[in-house]
Amino acid sequence: MAVTSFQTLRNPPSQKLNKRVLIRLRTDIPVGAAGVDSVYTQPRMRWARIDPVGTATYTAAAQTDKAITHRVWLRHIEGVTDSHEIVHRQHVYRVQRGAPLAGESDYTILEVEQLQ
Repeated sequence: MAVTSFQTLRNPPSQKLNKRVLIRLRTDIPVGAAGVDSVYTQPRMRWARIDPVGTATYTAAAQTDKAITHRVWLRHIEGVTDSHEIVHRQHVYRVQRGAPLAGESDYTILEVEQLQ
């Protein structure tokens, strides 16, 4: 079963970054005896490309207990961790991992799990 490496993916043409997304840091804080409330900080708007992953990638990710449903391509961005979420229209994606595309500093690719 083949899983695509970030090293073998190509830079997308600029016109393919056609979705305006919000990148936000999610912090959960305790509320009351057993509640949790989410606080969102560090909002950043970016142009992105969002692609669903193939079944081979999804299956390999499920084996590691990380449900990767989409890849998000962005111009290079620092500091995005698994505490971040990507919001596009009514869809929310939790970042699972990210890396520079092909080891370069032009683009960052994020593997995400769709929550909504």
